[in-house]
Amino acid sequence: MTLPLSATTAGAVAATTAGNGPVSSVRQAAEGFEGIFMSVLVEEMMKGTEAAGANPAYAGLMTEKLGDQLARSGGIGLADLLERQLGGGAPAPVAGGGPS
Repeated sequence: MTLPLSATTAGAVAATTAGNGPVSSVRQAAEGFEGIFMSVLVEEMMKGTEAAGANPAYAGLMTEKLGDQLARSGGIGLADLLERQLGGGAPAPVAGGGPS
């Protein structure tokens, strides 16, 4: 018999990478958003192919997983930009370094 993961255990597993330490919630949200965005792009690109005529559930799952994988493998840099904008990976401001 298998036991379900508790919410705490599942969250801890999801918040770590393969030996790279914890991943911030800002980074997770940014990667999730980029995955959704990439899925929408893939779906639009697939409309002109034979895969568009496939079972809608299968085609939707395929575009979702492909978009998520593209985002995890670097994507288009949207997750990095969002992370910086949301403060998750923003460099510390330099005192007195602004324009005069």
